Amino acid sequence: MTPTPEAIKAWKAEEARQAQILADAIDAAIQETAKQFDAPMINAVCGALVTVQAAVLSSVADTHHRKELRKAMERALPRALAEQIARGNGHCQTVVIGAPRQ
Repeated sequence: MTPTPEAIKAWKAEEARQAQILADAIDAAIQETAKQFDAPMINAVCGALVTVQAAVLSSVADTHHRKELRKAMERALPRALAEQIARGNGHCQTVVIGAPRQ
């Protein structure tokens, strides 16, 4: 049975709602945890996110489903990045070891 356009729209809306709730919770946890460090490292944040992403992907037992989920995540990244840039969400400093702050 093929889902109706209304069912697909409802599913996508629920996915977006849950994704925003989870994104807000993850961001709040990162912001709160970052207070423990003198200078939180964005590389450490990214490393942690990749580790969690890998844990989520590895929890999908079926290799075909896991591959499709990974592809969906890769397709979603450029749009999510563009949305965050458009919101003016860039406020991290880049520090290069042995060089002045940029």
